[in-house]
Amino acid sequence: MKRIISIYTEHKNSIQFYLRMCMENFHPLSTDTKDMRRFFETDKSAEVIYAVNNAFIQISPSYGRNYIDEDRKDTDKSFYFKWVNFEEDFIHTSNPYLHHVTGLPTLTVVKKENDSYLVIDFDMLKLLEELRLIEHNSAYEQINRFVMGSGGLLLGIVSVFLIFYGGYIFYSMLVSPFSAEAVMHQIFTSIISITIGLAIYDLAKTLIENEVLFKTFNYGNDLQNKTLSKFLTSIIIALSIESLMAVFKIVLDDYSKLINAFYLIIGVTLLIVGTGIYNRLSRQTK
Repeated sequence: MKRIISIYTEHKNSIQFYLRMCMENFHPLSTDTKDMRRFFETDKSAEVIYAVNNAFIQISPSYGRNYIDEDRKDTDKSFYFKWVNFEEDFIHTSNPYLHHVTGLPTLTVVKKENDSYLVIDFDMLKLLEELRLIEHNSAYEQINRFVMGSGGLLLGIVSVFLIFYGGYIFYSMLVSPFSAEAVMHQIFTSIISITIGLAIYDLAKTLIENEVLFKTFNYGNDLQNKTLSKFLTSIIIALSIESLMAVFKIVLDDYSKLINAFYLIIGVTLLIVGTGIYNRLSRQTK
């Protein structure tokens, strides 16, 4: 979304000139399906077209490329025309926004046509592609979604296995007799398995949500930063538990190996400091 808006802002005059020319050359004879849909034959980026009368009541269905929405007819559109002034110009182009139906970046162009208004919604991604301002490969997007979806699904399966494995270890500890040292080892192993499983599940969920289900062209670095921070936090928790378990085992076994636990704790501390620095730098670059 940010990249699309940036390109639109850079080429705003050229894009609006193109949209204006398209609207000026289109004069439907009526609001019938055949006449209104003729616009789709000349412009590939148009998604929805409909007509509104002087009282700002929609007088035609909403015509899409592959559908007709009769429910929108006779609805009040005055709210959308509240800030539009046609005294100086008979064509108005909206600011970019996310469409309530498609969820995609959209531009709406309104043209005063005799005693009514012609309203057309344009898909900004297709519009920029049509004007050769951006390169967008639909086949690549489908392959990318398949790969990301498959990877996310496999990560989800692994995470569920780790969570259930942690539960299985804890259950085995309850039903089988263990020494005190073994019990602590089993508890720590169970916690680590469940913690890492939850971290991997969160990563898989984020991949599927943002790369497959609710894919947008570019959603910026904020989501990626949060995902990485959450994943690192889960890893830090798991390593901290592992460090505690190492200290516990060394104390019961051999104090001469305590330096190894110390190195592990230093490593966890450096990871915490590194994560804090990364989060601070990420906030400063917003």
